Amino acid sequence: MKYQLLLFFIISSYFNPLIAENLTIGIPIVNTFSATTYKAGSQNWSITQNQNGFIYIANNFGLLEFDGVSWKTYTLNKGNNNLKCVYALGDKIYVGGQNEFGYFERNEKGELSFQSLRTTIDEEVSFDEIWNIYQGKRNNEVIFCSHKRIFVYYDGKVETLIPPKDIRYSFYIKGDFISSSPTVGLLNWNEKRILPQYDGTEVLQGHILRSIINFPNGSLLALSHDGKLLINNGEGFKPWMSNVWPIFEKAKINHATLLKDNTIAIATQHNGLFVMNENGEIVLHLNKKNGLADMTVYNIFQDQSENLWLAHRNGLSYVELHSPFRLINEKIGIEGGGYSATSFQNELYLGTTNGVYKYSPEPLYNEPHYKRMNSGHTYKLTGIGNRLFQGQHEGLYVIKENENELVSSIKGAWNVLPLKNREDIFLRGAYDGLYIHQKVDDKWVTNKIDGFEESSRLLALENENTLWISHGFKGVYKLTLDFDNYKVNSVDFYGKEKGFYSNVLINLFQVNNELLFCGENGIFKYNAKKDVFERDQKFTEILGRERVSCLTNDIHGNVYFIQNNKVGLIYDLNSDNPYVERQLFERVNKYISDDLEAIICIDPSNVLITAKEGFILFNPRFKRGVQKSIPLSIRSFNNTNGIESHSILTNDEEKIEISYEFNDVTFSYAAPYFDGLEYNTYQTFLEGFDKIPKPWNTQHASVYTNLKEGNYVFKVTAKNIYGEVSAQREIAFIVLPPWYRSPFAYLMYALIAFGFTFGIVKLSKLRYSKKWLSIVGQKEQQIVDQDDTIKQLVQEKHDQEISFKNKELALSTFHLTQRNELLTTIKNDLIKVSTKAENVAVAKEIQHLANRISKDIDDEKDWARFKDHFNLIHSDFFEYFKENYPQLSTQELKICAYIKMNMSTKDIANALNLSVRGVETSRYRLRKKLNLDKNIQLTDFIQKVENEVVSNSV
Repeated sequence: MKYQLLLFFIISSYFNPLIAENLTIGIPIVNTFSATTYKAGSQNWSITQNQNGFIYIANNFGLLEFDGVSWKTYTLNKGNNNLKCVYALGDKIYVGGQNEFGYFERNEKGELSFQSLRTTIDEEVSFDEIWNIYQGKRNNEVIFCSHKRIFVYYDGKVETLIPPKDIRYSFYIKGDFISSSPTVGLLNWNEKRILPQYDGTEVLQGHILRSIINFPNGSLLALSHDGKLLINNGEGFKPWMSNVWPIFEKAKINHATLLKDNTIAIATQHNGLFVMNENGEIVLHLNKKNGLADMTVYNIFQDQSENLWLAHRNGLSYVELHSPFRLINEKIGIEGGGYSATSFQNELYLGTTNGVYKYSPEPLYNEPHYKRMNSGHTYKLTGIGNRLFQGQHEGLYVIKENENELVSSIKGAWNVLPLKNREDIFLRGAYDGLYIHQKVDDKWVTNKIDGFEESSRLLALENENTLWISHGFKGVYKLTLDFDNYKVNSVDFYGKEKGFYSNVLINLFQVNNELLFCGENGIFKYNAKKDVFERDQKFTEILGRERVSCLTNDIHGNVYFIQNNKVGLIYDLNSDNPYVERQLFERVNKYISDDLEAIICIDPSNVLITAKEGFILFNPRFKRGVQKSIPLSIRSFNNTNGIESHSILTNDEEKIEISYEFNDVTFSYAAPYFDGLEYNTYQTFLEGFDKIPKPWNTQHASVYTNLKEGNYVFKVTAKNIYGEVSAQREIAFIVLPPWYRSPFAYLMYALIAFGFTFGIVKLSKLRYSKKWLSIVGQKEQQIVDQDDTIKQLVQEKHDQEISFKNKELALSTFHLTQRNELLTTIKNDLIKVSTKAENVAVAKEIQHLANRISKDIDDEKDWARFKDHFNLIHSDFFEYFKENYPQLSTQELKICAYIKMNMSTKDIANALNLSVRGVETSRYRLRKKLNLDKNIQLTDFIQKVENEVVSNSV
């Protein structure tokens, strides 16, 4: 164990200079947002973040809000919406602008609305612009600072403080105000008096102070616009890091902030962003050339993930500062796609399609950071002894500081290996086979090895004379070599017949001193006893059989891999429970190379992954603070009927009720976790509708249509790129039943039925009374006028025939309903029997019989008979509908007739071979075609139709 520790410290010490400077090896991943993206003004002045994780920006068009999914702009509802500063505190967003200050707060619609505090002070008071907002000592106390006035907002009231004259920017530090004064330098005061001044501030006379940083130890760092840096450790202000003053004098400081790791981020007017460590050394410089949206940075904000938001004159930038990944590409001097890298003599060298580059960290604030050492399409950089070999398309070189040394101009140098026990003799894999390069009398001598002509990109010496070669399109070769005579003694080929899935896409890697062969269907090892290749059991259990295109290990034995063009890392490979990390690398998978990809472990803190453009730098020692709670908000809840839509507040404590007419609902949600923003995923579940939660996906909205009446709970969970899951958010709501299935509707149905029955009884009594009087009158008239008696008898007979036909029609309809109901039951039973019948022919016959029954149910002859009988009783009934409502279908005419006959919904359903819900739907469509008002009952309308028919016929 002690020898392992000793080895670790030796290696760590050897690579220590590179580890110490790894912040400057690459640049952070930067995402930019233009005005066309957030659809507001180009200028952004200040940034903050509220307790829900939303980002707010003071923009020249108003207040921008970004929830991680969508952008919104809120205005002040006045002509000038240009905001200069913003500060989130509690549930309010405080803002300041030109002669205006106040706060935004959610209104009853869930949207931000502006409440001006300008109205609480004298209208004649002019204070130009609010530039800084601070939280006061008291809870919810907010301080607004302008050049001429200080406003303290507390407990709903605004107190105005008038600073001493001749000041510019004011800062609220430790309960007192420190103001920039052109005459004094710094002025220290509070609302009551001028405080004793700091020593050393005369250096700032005539200069504009832009920021004061309050360190946790109580020290103060003052930064002026023209680059003066003064620090106060308790003994007055003294110049600090004057060697960088010329840099910032030219760049012009706009703002500075202390980051959570105690580094200092500085925003400049002309040269982007600088980050300095506690020793005053510039460890990072970003500007438009290497990724920012604009050279001018007005404000810096470090969010909850410890990454930086930058407010620009033109747009916004999001710098993933707190990340294990950096990019090395043309933005810092590396041109071309990455192919190879190595640490040689404690210097970092990178090989790309355009050449070889050496890391050159000085000066830190100028680009590029890398020096081109040689040109050419580089395949491999190999450090052997005191030589650094560059294998490239044009041949083999030794890279030197002043002038590179050509070893061989034979094209295609894939790889170089030292031969065991042979000094200054090297084996090279080339396009057309193998070569031996030897240094003799200070000259390079090249000899071709006869007997093998295949391309030899991936090589591994098993012993002094046995060489393994993998060919990406042919298979694997094992060669026995005679290096003294430059020839191949034997060649053994291994492909599909020797255990591989196929002969193509087989790569050779040496991992933890073991040769592994990655094929199309898994990772293989050579079984010497059987002379075949077999799958490696350990790797198969961990990675499965999908193709792996790259394998390498670090000094701790952990294994990096690329599978399906995605990077992964296996920790504790040989333990009982190895852990595979894939999620972490999702952030950079889109950058990695898809051609001869490679992963190079430079040292314990620096792992390079070849990319389409340059390299990806990964720091395995990076410790990212685990997010205790991933922010997640349900942003909106809307329901619609397809034409109108309603927005519902999501913070109501009572259960939300939705009318059945508006039973299409949409939820939108967002997780404002901005590191790898595009990889945030969501899982949703609608209790009462979904059977299981939906799979994780990047969609940030869920739509549900035509929900039935009932109780529902919508639940959503978010997951960030690192696999951390948020707390679940949910909304409970209820879809009310349709009006025709409501308790009120059922009461109305009962009242209508009662009234209808009462009317029939009343009508019957009236008819019998009239009939009795008619008979008496007939007898009296028989004596007077025999002809009138005969007419009366004829009319009576006619009435009897109509009554008989009416009864016959009702009985026929009843029988039809009963028959259809019986046939439907028989048909359904036959269908069930047919699905269970084992004999296919019998099943088909039963199905045929069921189809015949179904056809019989729908027989139009019954309808024709019914129509004839109905017309005898209710003449011109159908003609009226055809003439006035030609758009009605035959089925809708049937429903009109059945409604006229007072048939129940269930009886109508049986007569028409429909479900009860289908009849209700048909009635609803019939109402729409008849253009009925909601207050008119369908039954009353049909009765009115008959009356109109009767009146027209009379």
